[in-house]
Amino acid sequence: MDTNVTLTNSTGNSTFDFFGGAPANVQAQAGIQLRAFLLNIAVALGLFTAEIVGFFLLKSSAIGRRIYQPKSYLVQDRLRVDAVPADPIKWIRRIFSIRDDELILKCGLDGYFFIRFLRAIIIIFVPLMAILVTVLLPINYNKGKGNNYHFADDGSREQWNVAGLDTLSWQNVDPARTNRYWAHLVAAIVVVTWSLYRMYREKVNFIDIRQRFLTSPEHRLKASARTILVTNIPSEYRSKEALEALYDVFVDNDDRSRLTVWVNRDYKTLRVLVARRRSLRHALEKEELRILRLVNKKYRKGGESLTVKQTVEKTAEDLPALYDEQGASDDQLQPTITGAFEKDCREETQLWHQYLKSSTAKQVSLVRGKDGSWKPASAFKFWAAGEKKKVPKIAWLRSEIAHLTTRIDALLPNLDNDELFARQNSAFIQFDRQMAAHMACSLVSHNKAGRMSPRFLEVAPHEIIWGNMGVTSLGRFIRTCIALVLFVGILILWAIPATILTSLSQLGSLSYSIAWLGWVRKWPSWVIGFISGPLVAILLALLIQLVVPALARKLAVLVGAPTRSKREVITQNFYFTFLFIELVLLTAVSSSVVKIVPLIVDNPVSIPTLLATNIPTSGNYFFNYLIVQSLGFSASILFQYLRILYITTIWPWFTQTPREEAWLQTTIPHQMWGNVYSLFTNFAVIGFLFSVVSPLMLIFVSITFSFCWVAYRHNYYFVQRNKIDTHGLLFNNAISQLFAGIYVMEISLIGLFLLVRDTQNNVACKSQAIVMIIVLILTAAFHFVMEQHLRPLYEFLPVTVEDSAVDAERRLFIPRDEADTSLEQDRKDSKDFEDSETSPIQQLDGTSESRSQTKSNSTIARNARKALLRLEKDTAARITNIQTRLLEQPHSSRRREVADQLSAAIAGYPDELTDLTPEERAAQLKAAFQDPVTRESAPVIWIPQDPAGISDDVIKQSKKYGKYLQYSNAGAYLTAKNKCEVTQLAPDTRPDWLLDWVL
Repeated sequence: MDTNVTLTNSTGNSTFDFFGGAPANVQAQAGIQLRAFLLNIAVALGLFTAEIVGFFLLKSSAIGRRIYQPKSYLVQDRLRVDAVPADPIKWIRRIFSIRDDELILKCGLDGYFFIRFLRAIIIIFVPLMAILVTVLLPINYNKGKGNNYHFADDGSREQWNVAGLDTLSWQNVDPARTNRYWAHLVAAIVVVTWSLYRMYREKVNFIDIRQRFLTSPEHRLKASARTILVTNIPSEYRSKEALEALYDVFVDNDDRSRLTVWVNRDYKTLRVLVARRRSLRHALEKEELRILRLVNKKYRKGGESLTVKQTVEKTAEDLPALYDEQGASDDQLQPTITGAFEKDCREETQLWHQYLKSSTAKQVSLVRGKDGSWKPASAFKFWAAGEKKKVPKIAWLRSEIAHLTTRIDALLPNLDNDELFARQNSAFIQFDRQMAAHMACSLVSHNKAGRMSPRFLEVAPHEIIWGNMGVTSLGRFIRTCIALVLFVGILILWAIPATILTSLSQLGSLSYSIAWLGWVRKWPSWVIGFISGPLVAILLALLIQLVVPALARKLAVLVGAPTRSKREVITQNFYFTFLFIELVLLTAVSSSVVKIVPLIVDNPVSIPTLLATNIPTSGNYFFNYLIVQSLGFSASILFQYLRILYITTIWPWFTQTPREEAWLQTTIPHQMWGNVYSLFTNFAVIGFLFSVVSPLMLIFVSITFSFCWVAYRHNYYFVQRNKIDTHGLLFNNAISQLFAGIYVMEISLIGLFLLVRDTQNNVACKSQAIVMIIVLILTAAFHFVMEQHLRPLYEFLPVTVEDSAVDAERRLFIPRDEADTSLEQDRKDSKDFEDSETSPIQQLDGTSESRSQTKSNSTIARNARKALLRLEKDTAARITNIQTRLLEQPHSSRRREVADQLSAAIAGYPDELTDLTPEERAAQLKAAFQDPVTRESAPVIWIPQDPAGISDDVIKQSKKYGKYLQYSNAGAYLTAKNKCEVTQLAPDTRPDWLLDWVL
């Protein structure tokens, strides 16, 4: 075996070698001095202290309440938590006293399992740290190479150059004492054995907790628990009747009334119109707000009263009806909208004209098309011929929104038209029982390979990626190939930004070595230091933690992920692969993809030697990396300086409409699971890789996971509300990805043992290498057997859990007298419950009656819109009752009052199916898996109330457009500083938006 496989990069050429990559500097850090190591710890500890102190000082303030504990007031009642204790001791006690069932309820199963993942890594590494640090550090250090002298092959006397932290690692063992490597072999076997055992236990525990959660009565009530997504459906089965006939075998007595089928259609045309209408709504609100601010600035300078005008309080009846089905025909409406537009263009009786000149309003250029219609003139087509004119931008936006609304409403009655909206090759099928859905998903549906496959379980309506519902099997294959090619391109091209950042980090020295950079020497030293230090670190962190995951998520959608939860699973695979290759393997061997691949292809057997030659000397780079992560990164998770900067500094610089302000004040951060799982799995892989070679690394890995365990328990319990839940599948993936670290560690140790030479330059650890090869084979066998044994239980529920799940439902939904609890009565009730035509769940969710009729998509959407209209009126009435006029008060008290009113407004929205009437539940569930664009309400232009009364005048002026253009100023106010303040959500917010989490 060739023992001279090394990779080098010359410092002089690496600046312009874009394919050399940043890792070339890793080897230069070998033998890091203790002084530099302690300095890095001091800097990281200072950053950690500052962030922790900042967290404790801010967490109980007004801004801290928004950042550090939004779940104490900005969520519905069932998800609210107590406020964060002000006392740090009580806070840490609360963090440690949170029960598992609390975490699952408040954070979801993915939140619970991520914290469980951190805990699992701590359980793996802390015992290993205690054993390996105690045993291997003395062995490595005592009578090691150090700075001692030795005789080279030619007889000359040379000095070893092992210094700094390297004296505590593998390479410090003296060639005269190679028998010490037996201790490293035993340590490696301990690491592998303990890790595999804990990984197996975590997978078994994952299966148990996931099954108990999925079979809980509360979860079985959800529509998603009994619904499957079937893709790649042949044309002969793309109808409700055909799919009901195929899948009725999974319901009792082949009763098709127990099935609900949604065949997906391509509503792209409707979706484009709705997206454009939303864009125009945003533009109109910004322009209206601009006029309001200019008027009120002049109004206040005129010495008028600063008190908000006391207008008549709006009742639920006064609010616009967003889902009204009544209205004039299109032929009647077009002249009305055109007339209203023309009147707006020449209208000068509007109140704002008393304060501002007409020229203040922005204009938009229109050009008459060949069909006679007026369209915006493009700045890129200035040569376009045709009649042109300029009109007020506000008038044009109002007219366009009204016209779009009429076009959208004209399409809604034709949702079943095959010419307008073609049927896609996918459908949602809802069964009457959860077990029927799992059986239908696990069994083969079609006799031809690839047809009606893949199928997906636990598809929540709000997670569906509707644009991917029509992807065919061939299209999915082509998309996957394209995504893989693009991913390889990302791996290769990563060297470009990495090399640029490496050059920036050496800006001071490069300014002297490169002639054309001489002008940089004129800069102040602190500027050069800032660019080469903190700025490079910030840019690298942004690239790794923001840009790369965003690209991976785009690739996941390109592959054809049907839901956001599946998208996160695919993102996790892409992102972890990137981190493992670029930040572990290539960094450790100080090379790049384009250099390492040819070496491996030419000589695959050299992989162990390649890793063994480079990994020991790269350990110090990862020391610095983990010092920053364990102290700086863990504290930043709590302190959240980016959110503080965004909310307090960045966002106020931009124009904020009431809608934007409401979004900023009510949106709770959610976790992008593919990012965080991959990042921490990569940390664990680094720990495995260096556990035997450099045991000191285990201390920093343990500290990193321990601190982050505390930080994430706080964030998931008090701060984040997660919209996406894979029900633990990401946790299972992360545990499986840990095998990558174990395999690389074993392969590296094989190479390291074969590289060990005694004083006679003979291979001294051949036996240890053979044992490690056997361990590698056994690890692979264990991995294969474990996956084969457990894989069927990862996603599907076993039949054995059905009886206990039915009993739990019966006890929850059919309470009986304690006196009638005999065993025979229990069995009789259980049988009646299973055989009844309408189970308690069906009675509760209102589906027993609705399944007996097959309705068209247009009818389902119309009924859903009518139900939303009734629900909107009830919700508006509740919100109106809690609204109060806000007078000018001290800033801090007003901020808390506004937050409390927002909290009360959110609580006014229904968040459980039981909050709805049976008719509303039936309509909601019937339309649950139909494209939500079919239930899109007409937009409401939301502007703030102002002292000058302009908003009231605008609302009055807009009534000439009828129901197709509606304004509201409810719950929005323009303050003395011309800033928007809101006490409720936007008036056109869907009243059922909180129900997405329970479907």
